[in-house]
Formats: sequence, C-alpha cells, structure tokens
Amino acid sequence: MYICLCQGITDRDIKSSVEAGAESLSDVQAYLPVALNCGTCRESAEALINETLQIKAQKLSYAA
Repeated sequence: MYICLCQGITDRDIKSSVEAGAESLSDVQAYLPVALNCGTCRESAEALINETLQIKAQKLSYAA
C-alpha cells in the first residue's frame, strides 16, 4: 500500500527501513524521502513506524 504518493513510498519500504534500524520518522527519512513534499502522509508514516517498532519489540521479547 502506498503511504507517500508524492514519492511513491510503500508500507513495505517504511517497514524495511525500521527493520534496518530506523526508530523514528527522521530516521526513516535518512533512508526515504517520506513526508518531505506535501506532508499529508506524515501521520500515516509515523503510525506505521510505531506499529512496526512494536511488532519488532514483541518478536525480540518472544525470542528471549
């Protein structure tokens, strides 16, 4: 699903950035130009980042 239409960035792109170590929108923006144009995707991108971080943390806690 496209999150940022201006830049053509998908949820998979953002999730990959989080899996690679990004922990905030500014971290993701180091990998991708999300929310840098019109900004209407900012909230969706931040929500997806937070959701992905929670899932990542759950996976780590189950592995311990």
